[in-house]
Amino acid sequence: MEYIFDYGKLFANEFKHYPQNQQDAILDFLDIYEVHGLRSFKLYKGKIAFSWKGLNYKDPAYQYAKSNDLWHAHIGLPSFRKSDFGPYYTSDMILHFQWVNKGNVIKVVDITPHYKADRQFWLPAPSYLK
Repeated sequence: MEYIFDYGKLFANEFKHYPQNQQDAILDFLDIYEVHGLRSFKLYKGKIAFSWKGLNYKDPAYQYAKSNDLWHAHIGLPSFRKSDFGPYYTSDMILHFQWVNKGNVIKVVDITPHYKADRQFWLPAPSYLK
């Protein structure tokens, strides 16, 4: 099976301005994706999860993340940390992507800190989903 990725327009425009370590981490994730897709998260060092995980279904953030098929992957910036809750690693920075119907195509839309200053989970703005 062929695994395809695309970029949101804003992400594609901003990518060239990211620091080299961010570009490298994103490309490392996409290199694995192109070969293996997302059929086994164990192939990735960083944790991968759907972005509505842990939210109440009545929360607008839950509705936004789920209706836009938003997922995220921990990409090791500034470094990976072993999770206390499972056999995976987390990091402060995450890569956001859309994965519609768990198919063979993802659209990379943003890279952000995992949490905002108020400890709310960071979701990409609607403009990044275009």
